[in-house]
Amino acid sequence: MDKKIIVLFLILGIILSGCQIAEKQTEEPVGTGEEELNETEGETGEINATEPEEGLNETIETEGETGEINATEPEENILTIEIDHLTLSQKDVVIEKGTTIVWENKESNKHKLTIYGLVQSPILYQGDLFNYTFNEVGEYIYICAIFKKQIRGTITVE
Repeated sequence: MDKKIIVLFLILGIILSGCQIAEKQTEEPVGTGEEELNETEGETGEINATEPEEGLNETIETEGETGEINATEPEENILTIEIDHLTLSQKDVVIEKGTTIVWENKESNKHKLTIYGLVQSPILYQGDLFNYTFNEVGEYIYICAIFKKQIRGTITVE
């Protein structure tokens, strides 16, 4: 009888651990690294593109007219910080007001960034991006909620 109870607990444990793995696998990853192109059509039929993708050079037709969007120039006020091997490519940075920082997880460890007093990222899986635009002057400390001791830095906005 004791062996049956032990086997029952083992089977129950395997089933429960399988459910946890399935839950982790069904979480949707955050960001694909591709920014969406916001297009608005004005009264004149022109297309105003905000936040164009880097390297995008295409022709978009609107109401029989052709407008060209050329976004081959890099966007200003964007800083990318890579997370790789439990280190940051830039730990403490000084940026101008209005700058967007993009964190990119380049490793298999998942991360969850917290910028104290501002925002917390979703879980970042390998290849995921998280960005935040700093519109207020000040000093901000950020950490990874998972790897608190390894992933931490300071952002100074001037």
